[in-house]
Amino acid sequence: MEAKQLEPMDIIRSEMGTWSHPVYTDYINKIMGDLEYISRSGWDAFKSHFDVDTITFWMESSINSDDWEIMMNDCDITKWEPIAPNGFFLIDINFGEDDAYAIFARNKRESEVA
Repeated sequence: MEAKQLEPMDIIRSEMGTWSHPVYTDYINKIMGDLEYISRSGWDAFKSHFDVDTITFWMESSINSDDWEIMMNDCDITKWEPIAPNGFFLIDINFGEDDAYAIFARNKRESEVA
């Protein structure tokens, strides 16, 4: 598989509020095939392939419970606007089995030791 750089891009969310970075989606589709979920080793391979760190936010823990319940019942997360941590960019905002999530990535940083 040809390695592509995972870079920030314009986000145009669907009517339900979902969006996935096309490079991320392409990689996941090729790796997963018919699998239902990505294993820890599979996720580590993804991060290594693109040389990124990732962080996941779950909607339930970031908004009040009434709003969460309404959005989940309506299958509409357009009003959820998770904020990317410093240096991170969105690669996936979607529904999981029991909650909605947002995955952010950033290029790995060299750590300096004084």
